Amino acid sequence: MEALVQVYYQPVDRNLWTGRIDGTDESFLRWHQKIELIDLNDQPPLKGKIVFLGFVCDEGVHRNQGRVGAKEAPEALRKSIANLPVHFDGKTKLLDAGNVVCVGEELEEAQQELANRVTQIVKAGGFPILLGGGHEITYGHFKGLQAAKSGKIGIINIDAHLDIRATADGRANSGTGFYQIAEEAKQNNSAFRYMAIGIQDISNTKALFDYADSMGTKIVKAENIHHEQIDPIIQEIFEFANAVDHVYLTIDMDVFSPAFAPGVSASSFQGIMPTHGFYRIFETIMNLDNLRSMDVAELNPLYDIDNRTARLAANLIFKAVQNLSSNA
Repeated sequence: MEALVQVYYQPVDRNLWTGRIDGTDESFLRWHQKIELIDLNDQPPLKGKIVFLGFVCDEGVHRNQGRVGAKEAPEALRKSIANLPVHFDGKTKLLDAGNVVCVGEELEEAQQELANRVTQIVKAGGFPILLGGGHEITYGHFKGLQAAKSGKIGIINIDAHLDIRATADGRANSGTGFYQIAEEAKQNNSAFRYMAIGIQDISNTKALFDYADSMGTKIVKAENIHHEQIDPIIQEIFEFANAVDHVYLTIDMDVFSPAFAPGVSASSFQGIMPTHGFYRIFETIMNLDNLRSMDVAELNPLYDIDNRTARLAANLIFKAVQNLSSNA
């Protein structure tokens, strides 16, 4: 275990948390002035705190024949959120726990280390916000939450893709996470609880829809996310959340229109718009009493234009922290 920790987990570089300083009074502060850097190996107290953890990995994207570069996302995201203004109260504590790093092609080992760290954070009472990385983050994140919490876990995935592909020769990739979780649920005679929001027909084969349907997946297609349908979608979210003990939210940045999110691993020509209707859906999820953790995946800085995707992801994280703070 000790060798695994030394290889796959690294505390964060303080130099990533710098930015503008308008003053030292509380009303002038920015996130880089409030963040506390920690080393999880020291077993720090985490109760009631929001804990950022990066996943420096795109091996799953590589295996899935996507555009590599998502491993640069945790650094890009930290730079984007470092300068955000502080609007939460003094009781809210932000911690940066560093990164889980995929070494070479050792994806499965990195996912296991990610699971271990998520378990550690959740058991210690922290709320993890994971900064991906490819969407292979899902499997490790879920396994970590599963080990930390008893009861039924429901996953809400905001994504253009179902990511429910079968593994090839037993090897995982960025598109197999939900398949792996579903198959393990089947083996354990338990239910697979999965809600996918933003799914596009053009981005998924019929076979993927058929498998998702056979496993009871709740699908909200991108084409249905418009003004008249927001209230029914919100009702579906409440019904899904009320049927489980814990909710895990994962957001794949390729769900958005490339006009707003060009820097992703698997770009498409269309997607949902980050408008008022979407944010009502997002804030509904963030306000769920049983939300336990979240991650942002598939930001690819190598293809980002004017940091649009990173800034959109930063806005999601900003709103997440605002909601978590007000609900604390």
